[in-house]
Amino acid sequence: MPESKSERGIFATIGLFVGGGCLLIALVSVVNTAFDLDLALEVSGSSTPLPDSWDAVVGLGIVGLLIVALSLFGSFVAGRFAAAKGKPLARLGIVALALVFLAVIGRGLQILALVSTYGSMLAYYATDGDLDDVRAELAKGPDREALDNAVSRAAQYDNAAALGLLLEAGADMRDETSPPEFRRCALVGEGYEFVKVALEHGVGPESCANGEAAVWEVVRFSESDGEAAKVAGLLLEAGWSATTSPDHDERTSAQLAAEKDWTETAAVLSAASG
Repeated sequence: MPESKSERGIFATIGLFVGGGCLLIALVSVVNTAFDLDLALEVSGSSTPLPDSWDAVVGLGIVGLLIVALSLFGSFVAGRFAAAKGKPLARLGIVALALVFLAVIGRGLQILALVSTYGSMLAYYATDGDLDDVRAELAKGPDREALDNAVSRAAQYDNAAALGLLLEAGADMRDETSPPEFRRCALVGEGYEFVKVALEHGVGPESCANGEAAVWEVVRFSESDGEAAKVAGLLLEAGWSATTSPDHDERTSAQLAAEKDWTETAAVLSAASG
């Protein structure tokens, strides 16, 4: 029995040292990040830069707290389990409660990780999740930033169905919660169904951030003549320009289509220009 307690104590102590080390490094990294000190941890001649972004600092701190908490929790559960020797029902209850606790903590950490990665659970579900989950999140009344993040994620995954739900709930493609220099039109580079859903919900050139050259983008980056012609046709009917090009490339949409020998796309562009 004393030997078992000793083993538990050793494991808990190791966990506390590891978790405490993470917290200590996170604390030093707060200063490193706040003052741009470019500090590094040097061990046996090797140098490892300390975290220098707030996301990394917070993440390291959470990991440290988690290790400390699990070490203490594991030691506590092991102690209660050992004390319940000869009481099978009590031991079963201890194990069941421990599993429930870990499941709740695990779900909380999963949500924390998803929100940190995607910006919100709504944005996560807008990627390729169940549409009922999207509806459930929309029912909570998300703010404008959450809606903008969700539209961006739906575009990233070409999720036309999720986009429709978002736009019906009041989302748009102005991307006004992003800094002006980072705003982008979520239609750029998307497929026919995604663009069609957006246009059916009233999205136009004036309401899609920095999307003036959307037709050019379609011709430049589409993988086939037929797809480019279909998407360009939708955009042109909705009021987008057939001649606007980005600042970094002087070629027009028609010139790109000619270079690729895309006759269908060229015909659509010609009809719009004429």
